[in-house]
Amino acid sequence: MRIAAIQMVSTPQVADNLETASALLAQAAQQGAELVALPEYFCLMGFSDDDKRTIAEQAGQGEIQNFLQAQARALGVWLVGGSIPLQVAGSDRVTNSQLVFNPQGE
Repeated sequence: MRIAAIQMVSTPQVADNLETASALLAQAAQQGAELVALPEYFCLMGFSDDDKRTIAEQAGQGEIQNFLQAQARALGVWLVGGSIPLQVAGSDRVTNSQLVFNPQGE
């Protein structure tokens, strides 16, 4: 199995980071990677913990999770989604969560 570990310089702009990640994921898949790992907080390099709370998603739904799911499916790879902030129910806290998607996007 060919594995790719992606390195990137993330910014405070989620959309820009997803665009960069998309290009790097495509490059890894084109080079034969079957499992691709994104870095911790590939989606955001914030200035404070409040930045993570601002973009935090509910488990199972959200722009970042949808992106990871779609990329895994489109590229046919196992995708380790670095880490992303997920909301803690009934709290203003977030958990740093690592998600893994199979080639079917599940």
